[in-house]
Amino acid sequence: MDSPLLIAAGASFIAGLLGYIIAKLWIKPIVGYNITKRKLGHELARYLERMNAASGPDAPGNPNSDHALLRTARQHAADLVSLFNAELPYWYRLLLESRKESPIEASGLLTNLSKMRNREQVKNRIERAREIMGLK
Repeated sequence: MDSPLLIAAGASFIAGLLGYIIAKLWIKPIVGYNITKRKLGHELARYLERMNAASGPDAPGNPNSDHALLRTARQHAADLVSLFNAELPYWYRLLLESRKESPIEASGLLTNLSKMRNREQVKNRIERAREIMGLK
């Protein structure tokens, strides 16, 4: 066989292998993290909209839908913690830490929201979690 052909085949094999490794170990976890982060932001924004639509600080909303939104938001926060700890590359975790983004801290803030009765305290914790995650 031709040696330039063997070199080209070897180079393309190595390029394909590196591309697969980068896509599987870097791109897929980072994209999954960002999608889950957007879902969390969307759920928290929906919950805040419902909270603000209720009249007065102690006005009851629809408890079933409110709890469902909180449950979904907590699940997204738990998914973010799982992705952060297990799947994200170390260099990306360092980047998030340099941005002061902590899904672990945000998840801790969202844990017991359904047990809180003071709506202002719930709102403050949600706003703090959104701030920690860099959500608008």
